[in-house]
Amino acid sequence: MKKLKKGTKSAKKAKKYVPTPEQLEKRAKRAFKNKIVKTFTEAGFQYIPTNDQEMYIGLRKVEVDALFVYENIWLICEDTIKKTNIRDHIRTKNEAFSQIMTNMNLFVDSLVKLFPEKEELLRRYDSKRIKPFALYISKEEVILSDDDFSLFPKLTFVQPKTLNYFQWISQCIKRSARNEIFRFLELKNADIGPVSSTRESAEITAPIIYPKSFTGLKNNVRIVSFMMSAEDLLNTCYVLRKDNWSDSIWLYQRLIEKSKIKGIRSFLESKGEAFYNNIIVGLPDRVRFCDEEGNYKTIDEIGDLEGNCTLTLPKEMNSICVIDGQHRIFAHYESGVDSRQERTIAELRKQLHLLVTGLVFPPEMSAEEQARVQSEIFVDINSNAKLVPQNVLLQIKRIQNPIADESIAQFVIEKLNKQGAFQNLLQISTLDNGKIKTASIVRFALRYLVTVTPAEGKQSLFTYWDGDKEALFAMKNDAVEDYVKFCDATLRNYFGAIKKNLRIQWEDESSKLLSVIAINGFIIALTRQLSVKGVQNFDFYDKVFNGWNFDFSKENFPYTSSQYRKFSTRILQEAFKITDDVIDTI
Repeated sequence: MKKLKKGTKSAKKAKKYVPTPEQLEKRAKRAFKNKIVKTFTEAGFQYIPTNDQEMYIGLRKVEVDALFVYENIWLICEDTIKKTNIRDHIRTKNEAFSQIMTNMNLFVDSLVKLFPEKEELLRRYDSKRIKPFALYISKEEVILSDDDFSLFPKLTFVQPKTLNYFQWISQCIKRSARNEIFRFLELKNADIGPVSSTRESAEITAPIIYPKSFTGLKNNVRIVSFMMSAEDLLNTCYVLRKDNWSDSIWLYQRLIEKSKIKGIRSFLESKGEAFYNNIIVGLPDRVRFCDEEGNYKTIDEIGDLEGNCTLTLPKEMNSICVIDGQHRIFAHYESGVDSRQERTIAELRKQLHLLVTGLVFPPEMSAEEQARVQSEIFVDINSNAKLVPQNVLLQIKRIQNPIADESIAQFVIEKLNKQGAFQNLLQISTLDNGKIKTASIVRFALRYLVTVTPAEGKQSLFTYWDGDKEALFAMKNDAVEDYVKFCDATLRNYFGAIKKNLRIQWEDESSKLLSVIAINGFIIALTRQLSVKGVQNFDFYDKVFNGWNFDFSKENFPYTSSQYRKFSTRILQEAFKITDDVIDTI
C-alpha cells in the first residue's frame, strides 16, 4: 500500500478529525450551558456553578445545574438538551425541586458547605425571604398540553423562544434586562430585596407641563405631558414586544436594535444631553393628579385649574407601557462594567429628564382596547419614520382587527406550531432561526382558506363553521378562538394525512415538501376543493394521499414561488382525483 507523504493534501485529508456523537453532544451541552450563564449574568445575576454537585435535600438526592442569585431572588435551573423521555425527566425534576423549596434552610446550608466563599451571598437573606424559582430550560421546545403543565407546579418552563429573547435583551441592555426577567416571573418591587416598612420613594411625582391644553383622543383617552428622569423611566417601563415569551396577541413592538442603542448611548456620552422629542407611554391605572394644595383631582378637573398640577405614579417596575421611544430610554441601561462610558451614563441616568407624553385611559377601558389605541398611535408615529417591518405591521393589524383574513391566518399558524404535523416547525418569532418562514404562507395562501369574507362565488372554512358568526363579526374573543380552533383542526387533519403518507420526504431535510412553495400549493388545493368535497376528517384526507407519489427532491421539484396555484392543480388532479373541467371552475 502506498504511504502518504507527510504534509501532502491527501495526508491532511486522511487525518481530518471527526468528532464522535458523544463528543458532539458534550459540545452542544456546553454551548447551551454557556448561553444560559451569559444571559443571566449579563442581566445582573450572580452565578453559582452547582452542576455535578449532589445534595441530599428532604427525601431526595438532588443536583442543580446552575443557581443564579439577585438579592433574594434565586433562579434554580435545570438545563437539558434531551429530545426523548422528556416527560419523565420533567416529573423527576419537579419532585426534586419540590423538596428543595420545602427545605430551603437545608438547601442553603448544603450550598454553603459546597461554596464557603459564597456564604455571604447565600446567607444574605433569611430563607423565608428567599424567593426561589425552579426554571426548566430546554434547548428543544417542551410540548405539553395546558393540563400537563399544571401537573408540574414547581417548575417554570423557559422555552427556547423565551431564552433567545432574554439572551437578546441582555446583550442589548445588560443589567437593565433583569426587569424583563422579573416581569416573566410576575414579580413586583415589594418582592425583591429586604422587606420595607416605609413607603419612602415608592412614588414618582412630576409637574404636568400643559395642564390646560391636554388633548383628548377617542374613547375618552386623555394625554398629559411631564418630565421624568431617565433612571425612573428605565426602572418602571416595559415594552409590548411581539417576540417575547407571551402568547398574548396584544404585542406589537419590534425588538431592540443593538446598533441603535449603541449609537444613542455614544451620543449621550459625548453630548451629555437628552433628546428633545417626546417619549410616548401608556400610564398605569394608579396614576393620580393633585392641585397646588395637594388635593386629588380627576383628569377632567385639572384642565380647568389655573395653577400648577402634578401627577403621581407608583414607583413600580413594569408599570409604564412604552409606545414610542424604547431606544431612547434603554440607551441609559446599566452595563455593570466599570468603564468611562458607564460612569458617564450612570450620572446622566439621574440627571437627565426626558419629556414624556402619557396616555391616561378611562378606568372602564379593557386591556384589549388600550392595546388597540396604543398600537394605532405607534403606527401613526412611525409611518413617516424608519419603515416599520412587515411582521410588526401584521401584528398591529391583528390587534386592530382580529377577524381580518391575515389576522386569523396568523392565529392559525401559532396554533399549528403547538401540536400536530407542524409542531415546533413554524417561525413564530424573528428569533426562531431555521424554521419554516410563515409570512408568505399567510399572505399568499392561508388567508384565503380562513377568511370570513370569501370572494363572490368562492368558499372558505368559514362557510363550514357552525359557530356563532354574529359574535365573530363583533370580534368577541371566544368566537374568534372557536373559529381559529376549527381552522386549526381542519389543517391538522389535512397535513397530518400528508405527513403520514409522505413521511420519508417529510422528515428529509433536503426535501422540498416543507418548503413554502409546497405548503402553499397544498393549502390552495384545500381551498379550491372546498366547493367540491367540503371539509372532511383525517380518514378522508388519508385516503386522498394514500398511494399518491410525488418527487419533492431539490433536483426534481418543478415549481417556483410564482407557481403555487399550478402545483395546487397538480394535487387536485392526482390526489383528489378532480376532473379538469371541474378544476377549471374552482
